[in-house]
Amino acid sequence: MIGDSTFKALNDCYLRLLSTCDALEAVADALPGPVAADHCRALASATLGIVAETHKIEEQVLLPALAASTRQELRLVAERLRQEHAFDSLTAMEIDDALGSLADGRPSLSADAIGYLLRSFFESVRRHVHAEQDLILLISNENSSGRHHH
Repeated sequence: MIGDSTFKALNDCYLRLLSTCDALEAVADALPGPVAADHCRALASATLGIVAETHKIEEQVLLPALAASTRQELRLVAERLRQEHAFDSLTAMEIDDALGSLADGRPSLSADAIGYLLRSFFESVRRHVHAEQDLILLISNENSSGRHHH
């Protein structure tokens, strides 16, 4: 079962992750124009950090709760989320590289490619966050309905 303090920590991560997505969207919108180097570096670091922190809490709490569900479809969702975490982590590393090279004035990708990378990531992450918030409600309702897991 997901306790209130754990839910709050996870929800705080989700809010920071969504805020990071907003910042990534602002950079994508600004391209191909200039973007402040310090902002790019800070955003790259923030993206890696919040993705890692969110995944850590989800893997400690959300995924085990899904895996322990009496419902097979929720157990299958846990495996899909693990795969999505791997994809999101790799993409966050690509964003770190792209924004770092952009900040250094030697972009490794074209402005269009960086914009596409950022948009692909933040749109996917926003969907994941909303789906995972729905899952937390579902698990909470399942646990409060009187079912016990062994």
